[in-house]
Amino acid sequence: MRLEDWEPTIQKIVDETNHEPNERRRHKIFTAWRSKLEREPTLLSPHQIDEIVREVRRRFVNTGL
Repeated sequence: MRLEDWEPTIQKIVDETNHEPNERRRHKIFTAWRSKLEREPTLLSPHQIDEIVREVRRRFVNTGL
């Protein structure tokens, strides 16, 4: 899987999590996105979703929040 292909989705998740200061709400955002990515039309495997979430978390950490 190439993360570059998922850049728009990754950026949407990053934007949503960056606007949320509450850790529990950020967790809910991740959970909601995992659910979306598991269903059609993407039908991603748990491993692929984990890759996307790791990238989002990496970017979130790099923002200094």
